[in-house]
Amino acid sequence: MGLIELIVSQEVQAPELVKTLLDRTKTEVENDREKQGIIELLETVLLSKFSQLSRQEIEAMFLVSDIKQTRVYQEAKQEGRQEGREEGRQNGEMILLIRQLSKRFGKLKDIYIENINSLNIEQLEKLGEALLDFTDINDLETWLKSEIDK
Repeated sequence: MGLIELIVSQEVQAPELVKTLLDRTKTEVENDREKQGIIELLETVLLSKFSQLSRQEIEAMFLVSDIKQTRVYQEAKQEGRQEGREEGRQNGEMILLIRQLSKRFGKLKDIYIENINSLNIEQLEKLGEALLDFTDINDLETWLKSEIDK
């Protein structure tokens, strides 16, 4: 019954209805999976019904512990971790390549560093392999021009 009230409610009524439904869920539902399913259902209703609300406004209707149990939160957290790993890996490869190139050819011009910073992870990996064949800084310049023009 409460879920139907939430679906037909006005935006101003939603926070109190969510709180009531959460309290009822915590006291009346024993199974943790069922609780999690209900919390996810409430979140889905809110996201669908009040799409103009920010994530912070929706989170404010739930306790932090409730939000952390939802699939949406878990997926967002996992996605954030993955993006962080990828950015860290890319940044690490970029720094290593700049250090290797600087050791081999001396201080690099800013334009070379900017160009290397603009490369994606696949291009950085290709540069890591290609630099083994570079004989002078002109090889780096030629390689960067060919990659950036793609």
